[in-house]
Amino acid sequence: MKALVIGASGQVGALLLSSLEQAGVEAVGTGHSRAGRFAPLDIMDAKATAEAVAAAEPDLVFLAVNNAGGVDYCEEYPEQARALNVEGTRHVAEACRKIKAKLVYFSTDYVFDGKQGPYDEEAEPNPVSVYGRAKLDAEKIVAAVPKSLILRTTAVYGWDRGSKNFAMQVWDNLSSGRRMRAPSDQWCTPTLGDYLAEASVRLAQSGASGVYNVSGKDWVTRAELAKSLAGAFALDTGMVEAVPTAALGQKAARPEKGGLKTGKLARALGTDPWDMKEQLARLRRKWRGDTHQKGGVSAVTGPAAALKAEILEKVREYHALVNPPKRFEKRKSRVPYAGRVYGAEEMTALVDSSLDFWLTLGPWGERFERKMRDFFGARDFACVNSGSTANLTAVMALMSKQLERPWKAGDEIITPAVTFPTTLAPLVHGGLVPVLVDCELGTYNVDPKEVERAITKKTRGLMIPHTLGNPCALDTLVALAQKHDLYLIEDTCDALGAKYDGKLAGTFGELGTLSFYPAHHITMGEGGGVIVNKGRLSRIVRSVRDWGRDCWCAPGESNTCGRRFGWKLGDLPVGYDHKYTYSNLGYNFKPTDMQAAVGTIQADRIPDFVARRNKNFARLYKGLKRYEDRLVLPKWEKKADPSWFAFPLTVKKVVTRAALVHHLETANIETRELFGGNILRQPGYKGIKARVVGKLPNSDRVMRDTFFIGVYPGLSDEMLDFVIEAFDEFFRNQR
Repeated sequence: MKALVIGASGQVGALLLSSLEQAGVEAVGTGHSRAGRFAPLDIMDAKATAEAVAAAEPDLVFLAVNNAGGVDYCEEYPEQARALNVEGTRHVAEACRKIKAKLVYFSTDYVFDGKQGPYDEEAEPNPVSVYGRAKLDAEKIVAAVPKSLILRTTAVYGWDRGSKNFAMQVWDNLSSGRRMRAPSDQWCTPTLGDYLAEASVRLAQSGASGVYNVSGKDWVTRAELAKSLAGAFALDTGMVEAVPTAALGQKAARPEKGGLKTGKLARALGTDPWDMKEQLARLRRKWRGDTHQKGGVSAVTGPAAALKAEILEKVREYHALVNPPKRFEKRKSRVPYAGRVYGAEEMTALVDSSLDFWLTLGPWGERFERKMRDFFGARDFACVNSGSTANLTAVMALMSKQLERPWKAGDEIITPAVTFPTTLAPLVHGGLVPVLVDCELGTYNVDPKEVERAITKKTRGLMIPHTLGNPCALDTLVALAQKHDLYLIEDTCDALGAKYDGKLAGTFGELGTLSFYPAHHITMGEGGGVIVNKGRLSRIVRSVRDWGRDCWCAPGESNTCGRRFGWKLGDLPVGYDHKYTYSNLGYNFKPTDMQAAVGTIQADRIPDFVARRNKNFARLYKGLKRYEDRLVLPKWEKKADPSWFAFPLTVKKVVTRAALVHHLETANIETRELFGGNILRQPGYKGIKARVVGKLPNSDRVMRDTFFIGVYPGLSDEMLDFVIEAFDEFFRNQR
């Protein structure tokens, strides 16, 4: 099944896309006002709409577009309101009819007059505003599309800083110290956006058609909702003033006794809608994951909040005391190849998270994953406890039985012989057959010509690292993967922030992996991540990371799907607890929330860290270029914009690596050999089941003659100048 979400850049659309992927549905989205990573689409353009729908070839089309200005905007600009809500809907409906796709349309309780609510699906509509009339006319258009599904909802809210929904109005006002007036006589059944998306997907998958009310369970006033939201955000509920609608001066009439009855929905799904307690718990989790003491508010209030603020201020003072500037002394001070670079912000975030005592991956983890997902423009990002387990998770995900064409034991996967051990180990442990090919000297990346030569009928994928932050020839590799129907995993552990032809490394293959070990571009201490570029893989990757379970509830939560005891999977009895149903081989690869807190702050430093690494690299390159007759200097593809992890060098015949490395180490300049060299010569990898293409001469040369020195942001200009000076001294003595 394939789905298209029109309006995926909006609050509900984004949640729909996520819910579809969690449900294992291949989904794509379009956007308009906040298109971002989505293809732009204006549904008021009939031709563009028809082309976009036809190109996506969806079985399901979700239309989640709404007026950015809201109900009052529609009243003030009725022609624009009808153009979008009526004519735009007509264009989508006609496009769906042509390709026989099921249309799911989101409507509202504003189609009623609000005199006798809450309303069931059989109630007679009678809108009192331009917006309500436009939505009702759109419903009639959608109803004419075979098997269409009309979902009426109300008071949709959620934590989304790009949205102006009611929850964000409460947050923006009260957190800024402004009082907020809310109507005491407008009744609704508040609907958390997450629930709306999940219930809508379930209804659509079930084959439901016609009209369904999808909303929360509780019937409350807007003023009561505002106070409940304030409480969830740990804000002063006394700042919410309950007033009659007449006092607000709203341009459009509102249905005062609105809201929706959800009996039909409950019968269809087999579970009751979420009540306010459940909704606010979910909202609070997202809020906590997106705020921290420095940039938001504390999750505690009263004396505890004051004490927490004092503790964190002391942490900042402590950081300043134990991290004074250090004077560099030649030969006495160490010049490391890598290390941690952090500030007081990381330390306070770490302590902040420890005071919450969440421990397992939680709110900070969600925030970190969201930041990394946005950085890459990826479909998902799953945080794990190391770069090594990121590689293992990626390989196991592509071996999942939930895929139509998974990797299987005995399949051949092409990978370079010059590699880090845990890039290769997951293939060996999975019973896959690594096909080892040679690298290029200078780039130290896999030779694309050797990759092409290695492909046979048994080849099922590529496991390709970007060596030391230097992107591979991705245009060639991606073309080979597409031509031969191969999965591509990019090991991007050393290459965070690197680009190829303007696109970030890690986003070309189905999956990319990262390491956040202290030596890498950013750190969580121990930690890693999986970049998910295909929506179908999101749920599988998270399943592998989370014990292999089918359930996608976050730690401490249950029944996110709304049917915990209503599944029938495999040979399990009907109703077996979904939270303890395992659909994949998996492990617990999650880090702690404290690690994620550090990563969340580090993520903001990525652009600066990349710039400083590349600046240091350029300084070394310029200083060592005069020794090209004795050293192979680093090389990179014309389309590559590396994010250098280190500065690799290969000695030529007139020099021995041992002598040069000894000289540098004696000067207290740290060096390191390039990964495991030719990995097949490492004791643990001798005799593994593998196929070798060619004699691997460059891989052996790397093992014999290559090493690297550091470029990480903790190195000063003074340190780098000394490194160049040490090379000068060595080569003077070689004459």
